[in-house]
Amino acid sequence: MDVLLADRYQTMELLGVGGAASVYRAVDRNLGRDVAIKIFNPTTADDDNYRRQHTETMLLSTLNHPGLVTLHDAGIHEDDTGRTTGFLVMELVDGEDLRHLLKRGALPAEDVAQLGADLADALAYIHSEGVVHRDVKPANILMFHSGDNATRLYAKLTDFGIARMVEATMATAAGATIGTANYLSPEQAEGGPLDERSDIYSLGLVLLECLTGVKAFPGPVVEAALARLLRDPEVPDSLGPDWSALLRRMTSRDPSARPYAHDVALQLRNYADEHLGAPGPAAGAAGPVLSASVSPEAESVTGGVFTGNVRIPEPPDRAPSIR
Repeated sequence: MDVLLADRYQTMELLGVGGAASVYRAVDRNLGRDVAIKIFNPTTADDDNYRRQHTETMLLSTLNHPGLVTLHDAGIHEDDTGRTTGFLVMELVDGEDLRHLLKRGALPAEDVAQLGADLADALAYIHSEGVVHRDVKPANILMFHSGDNATRLYAKLTDFGIARMVEATMATAAGATIGTANYLSPEQAEGGPLDERSDIYSLGLVLLECLTGVKAFPGPVVEAALARLLRDPEVPDSLGPDWSALLRRMTSRDPSARPYAHDVALQLRNYADEHLGAPGPAAGAAGPVLSASVSPEAESVTGGVFTGNVRIPEPPDRAPSIR
C-alpha cells in the first residue's frame, strides 16, 4: 500500500498486520521524520470495531509515558472505492516485538528483570490513570535500543484497542471476552469484572515465558482459556526462590493476592541493579530483594468497566463520513 494520508503522511513498507488494522512505516512530509501509521480496516455505521478504534484514539491522546508508544496524530481516510477508515500516526519504534524475540529462546534473568520493570512502570502509570490494558502479551511489547551506544533493550507497551476505562461506555458487546487466550487472566476467561490486577496476571505469564522459553498455557482458545481456571501456571523452582515467589504471586488465581504494578517494578529494578553490579538500596539481605508480599496467538472474545481519573467522551453511535 502506497498512499498519502492527510496530504502529509506517505506510507511505505508494511510492518505488521492484525485482525483489525495494519501498521506501516511512513514519512511525515511536514517534519521530515519516519512514523508508524496504524490503518484500521474499513468499518460500517454502528460497527463494534469502529467503537474500539475511537476508544483507542481517545485513550492514547490522554497518555504520555516513556514505556508507552506515543500518539502523534489521528485522522480519517477515504479510499478509491469511497470507503472511510481511521488511522493513527504513532512514534516509530525501530525494533522487534517480544513475540519474535522469544522465538529464539528464553532470555537471561537480568534482561527479563529490566524489561519487566519497564513494563510494570508503564502499567503502574496507566493504572493510576484509570486504564486497564487487558491484552498484555509479547506481540504488544516492542523491544528497541535507545541509540547506537545503548547497553540494553528497552520495552514499550502498545495496542490499546481493547483497553478499558472505568465508567467509560463499553466498546464491546456485553459479556464478551477480549484478549489473547494464552495470556488471559482467570477473571477474563470467566467473562467477569476485572481491574488492574488482571494486567499483573498477564504480565506474570509474559515474564514466566521470557524466563522459560515456553507458554504457560499453550493450545487452542478454549483449552488455553479454561486451563487457568483449573490450575496455576507451573513456575519452575529452578528459577530461584525470589523469581518463583514473585511470579506465583503475580499469577495467583486470587486477584487480591497479586502485587501492584509499582511494587513489581521496584522489585525487578532492584533485582536488575544488584545482578548488574549497580548499587541497590541498603538492605540486610544477602541476595536480591524480590519480595512477593506486596498471535498469531489464539484470540477469543471480556467485558468490564472500571473507574479512574481519566474521562473520555462516549463513543459515537455511527462512524463518521467525510463525504
